[in-house]
Amino acid sequence: MRARWSGFSLGLAVVLVAGSAGSQVAPRIIQLDTITCRELQGFPGEQRDRLLIYLTGYLDSKQGATAWDEHLTGQRIDRAMAACKSSPGASVLRVFTEAWSR
Repeated sequence: MRARWSGFSLGLAVVLVAGSAGSQVAPRIIQLDTITCRELQGFPGEQRDRLLIYLTGYLDSKQGATAWDEHLTGQRIDRAMAACKSSPGASVLRVFTEAWSR
């Protein structure tokens, strides 16, 4: 299974379908290796949350995690988002990868 996930690389894209019952927005494809912290901070709440859910699962799978540690994941997200606030031009993937390495 690990080899299967290792095939996913920086070119991996995620489709985010943002919308609500009242409106629908066209799905987006986001290149994880090109999105900046500034762009992430500009996403509407639900779209940002969906990307964070995807990104945290992606990084956990790269580490071979088989359990979700809510407390640890929350700490990592908080560290990454603080780093994004202080460096809005930084790569989201780089910032989150660094947060996941601690």
